[in-house]
Amino acid sequence: MRTDLFYRELRILLLPSAGEAASYEAKEILTSVLRLSDAEAAMIPFSGKEISHEVQDLAKNLARRRNTHEPLEYILGYAWFYGLCFDVSADCLIPQSDTEILCEKVISNLKKGSRFADICTGSGCIALAALTQTENTTAIGYDISEGALAIAKRNAEKFGLTERFTAMHADVFSPDFLADAGEFDIIASNPPYIQTDVIETLSPEVQKEPHIALDGGEDGLRFYRRLLAVCPNHIKKGGLLLMEIGYDQKEALSALCTIHGFPFAIYKDFGGNDRVCAVFL
Repeated sequence: MRTDLFYRELRILLLPSAGEAASYEAKEILTSVLRLSDAEAAMIPFSGKEISHEVQDLAKNLARRRNTHEPLEYILGYAWFYGLCFDVSADCLIPQSDTEILCEKVISNLKKGSRFADICTGSGCIALAALTQTENTTAIGYDISEGALAIAKRNAEKFGLTERFTAMHADVFSPDFLADAGEFDIIASNPPYIQTDVIETLSPEVQKEPHIALDGGEDGLRFYRRLLAVCPNHIKKGGLLLMEIGYDQKEALSALCTIHGFPFAIYKDFGGNDRVCAVFL
């Protein structure tokens, strides 16, 4: 079958799960299975090249997985973030464009030779993207999930950053968390911040992401309380604690920072939603 005709068939097959994104997802699946360049991928809807039965079967099987609401990024094994293609798996959250504003804040405040930490690093997307944009900086990525840390290490290798990035297993709520870490210029975190009883109301795709990386406790603030209690002791004077927050958590984070007596600012993401809390130390 010709590529353009099969693309249309695949798009229809994906409609139950992808909806308006079916065209995009059909193109992504074909780009992956055919190993196409960006220029070749752009021509998929117009290409008269023949696709083998084996490739058709593979693409259809991936589409059927998608129709079980498995996220496309897990199916393909990668996700784009800050212009970089990160390996991902069901062990880590899928990087989202909303988080890029947090990455922007990290990058804009890192000086040459700075040392920073990324708590709840997941795929390593925040730390590694920041390292690619800064000079002679180093980072430690902390996570409780060994599976996520394996992905972060793989991404560090992929981007040639193994000398500048250390993936470290740690429990944020352990009494000795950061005890031997020394001081950082910046600590960044995209912690779990969804209220426990809200998770079951989220899309089927989000519910297939690791709940340990979503669940912020009864009020969604469990990790913020811990980060505000521990991290300031490990940030140099003049440094920053940068935390991603939920779009509706501005007032709650403002109250927590005020209780601790920390000066802070809340920044919006590119969609106009409150997204980053910056604490000035």
